[in-house]
Amino acid sequence: MDNRYNIDFLNLKEGKYELSFSIDKSFLDIYQNTDINDLDISVKTDLEKTSRNLILKFDIEGKINVQCDRCLDNFDLPIKYNTKLFINFGEETSDLTDVDDTMVVSKSENSIDLSKHFYDYIILQIPIKKVHPDDDKGESTCNIKMLEHIENIQDNDDTESIDPRWEKLKNLYN
Repeated sequence: MDNRYNIDFLNLKEGKYELSFSIDKSFLDIYQNTDINDLDISVKTDLEKTSRNLILKFDIEGKINVQCDRCLDNFDLPIKYNTKLFINFGEETSDLTDVDDTMVVSKSENSIDLSKHFYDYIILQIPIKKVHPDDDKGESTCNIKMLEHIENIQDNDDTESIDPRWEKLKNLYN
């Protein structure tokens, strides 16, 4: 397991710390079932350690390379996200994060792996419909040849006649 995303909090004294993480394509080896082709993300982390908990503030910024749902070309999607994670010390470690972005880590643990959290934060920034952004003139930056091809297919579908057997079935709903 890659420990570049671990924080060894046991050796930290109470106080505030600044950490940074760099996430690149090698991160995708950990999480292989993803729609991301490549990524270049930096995570600035402000950590505050107290006797009872850890408070982590993440500033995530960078770009991910995904496939456009319209033209199927790959493009870089910029992401910028800020969030907090509260880690309380308890009897047993619970890897689940609740709705308040709070999780529990056993007092016997000495470090925490943030890779799962980083992955979740990044994946949640991908929109449902991924399309190339428009240019300054408000026009699509998608692959023009592919858009023309799709338009031709749609025009051909509209002009094709319907088999008379199916035409009769269509009347059943009226």
